[in-house]
Amino acid sequence: MAEDVAGPDGNEPIATEEIRAQLDRILASDIFRSTPQLTAFLSYVVEQALAGRAGELKGYTIAVEAFGRSADFDPQSDPIVRVEAGRLRKALNLYFAADGVRDPVRIAIPVGAYVPSFTRLAASEPELAAPASDAGRAAMPAAAPTRFRLYAAGSTALLAALIALAAWHVSRSGSEPGTTMSKADAPASRPALSATPEQMAPETAAKPVTAAASLPVVAVVVAGDTADPAIEDAARLFMRHLVDTMARFDDLLVVKTPGTALRPEEGADYVLTLNTARAGDKVEGFVRLSAAKDGRIVWTTSGERSLAALGDGSELRDMAQRLAIRLVQPFGILHADLRLATLPPATGCIYQALNVRRHMKAEEHLSARNCLDALIARDPEFHPAWSHLALLTADEYASGLNVRAGSPLDRLLAAAVNAVRLAPVSARAHQAMMEAQFLRGMTEEALKSGQEALTRNPYDPDIMADLGARYVQLDRAAEGLPLLERAVALSSGRPSWYDIYLFLAAHLTGAGKLAETQAALIKSDETPLGLIGRAVASAAAGDRVDLAEVLRLLGQVEPLFALDARLYLTRKGFSPAASDRILTAIGQVGLQPH
Repeated sequence: MAEDVAGPDGNEPIATEEIRAQLDRILASDIFRSTPQLTAFLSYVVEQALAGRAGELKGYTIAVEAFGRSADFDPQSDPIVRVEAGRLRKALNLYFAADGVRDPVRIAIPVGAYVPSFTRLAASEPELAAPASDAGRAAMPAAAPTRFRLYAAGSTALLAALIALAAWHVSRSGSEPGTTMSKADAPASRPALSATPEQMAPETAAKPVTAAASLPVVAVVVAGDTADPAIEDAARLFMRHLVDTMARFDDLLVVKTPGTALRPEEGADYVLTLNTARAGDKVEGFVRLSAAKDGRIVWTTSGERSLAALGDGSELRDMAQRLAIRLVQPFGILHADLRLATLPPATGCIYQALNVRRHMKAEEHLSARNCLDALIARDPEFHPAWSHLALLTADEYASGLNVRAGSPLDRLLAAAVNAVRLAPVSARAHQAMMEAQFLRGMTEEALKSGQEALTRNPYDPDIMADLGARYVQLDRAAEGLPLLERAVALSSGRPSWYDIYLFLAAHLTGAGKLAETQAALIKSDETPLGLIGRAVASAAAGDRVDLAEVLRLLGQVEPLFALDARLYLTRKGFSPAASDRILTAIGQVGLQPH
């Protein structure tokens, strides 16, 4: 039977219920959720101590009973328990310096032993340690009852269970009010850093979305010299390829083509006009994107090709696809026009969510999430909102942005399941599912979802870069490199993480010239991921001074990296093999990462 534990003065025992509640708070934190080995370690030693078996906490018993080692385990030849104990002490120190700064009970593992100590925080200590204002503090995640939580679940059973969770999420999604979209989209002078819940702004109510959920409609119109059969055939073929490519981005726009009783411009937000003319043996083409409401010219381009070159149709197809990708990709021309256009409110939410992936600013993340929450509350069948909410929730988990109560991994998977259920042919929905599965450790399932997303939209640079990055994190950089190269080539307005992962892929595969080119592009990047890339680049160049400065900056913006670099990379999704290669690269000039 568990007994109360004496307090630090030996007079005021700490109830076992209080210690277990504190244990649950610790295990529900982001620091421990992504580290099942530390979760098992801490759970085991605390429960053994509460059961009065502290004297049995030796390296052998911990290895066998907590880590599942065989009965012939030799603690002298395998230092796993000592190594994990050191990591556990660092993780606990970090937790109580951030998320748990105001928790009433402290749990520690004294150096030189495995028996945990329990200390009740004096009533005055939280006031001294807490920030001046408590308004922005998010609630601690709800505690899970299971104490030994090694995350291993079959994908079929997990998805079936999350269908129910997704339905529950729909039923309650109206409980949190949303905010309206801000039109400001200026790049930040410095990307936002990961923050603890105490640093997050409160989720306050603002004006809810009031119009029906819809995406911008782009009407495609063919004009010009259609009397010439050769010109007309080329124009129609070009339009078919253009429309097919644009339609794959079904979370960003709706494409309208000729063939209805109404004029194509009716009900459209934009008009894309293709004008062709013949000049001798050549075809001149002019493409113009304009605002349907007032005729404002958004973008134009033109070109000239010989009729002979267009004969087999492959060049027309390539031109149409390149044009469509420039127009409608995330961070493309339509996205850039957001500041000037008057578009459906739902579009503002979606594009604002995309901006988070570019800038990683906490305030943008909060505003976009509130906007999507309000949108889903009013129209839970609007599938793009679920996809982008899932991607924002992945950022909440991996980067600590605006942490909410409860498990972000469960909410992430619930949103992704809803997106796929509502739009099984949507590439963005499968991209969201890839993120959910990857962060849960379901790597093979995640890669299949990523490939499915790419099959459904092989033109989306964001899906290419996302899938390519996952391969890099799994130490399969050779598979990620071509995806990242193509994503960078197609996206001029891309987020910096495209270039960072391309650098890592090039470095890890020995593509020296490409790595040098990419290293120059990320030289001034001060995001945490950018600093990791810069550290690898500085080490590769043998620049001790710059490496030391980059590691200093990284330790400031990401304290967990300074305490335990391997734990930090694991939390970010890097496999042990990829983490080893990165940390080995950083250590090549004689500096340790932590």
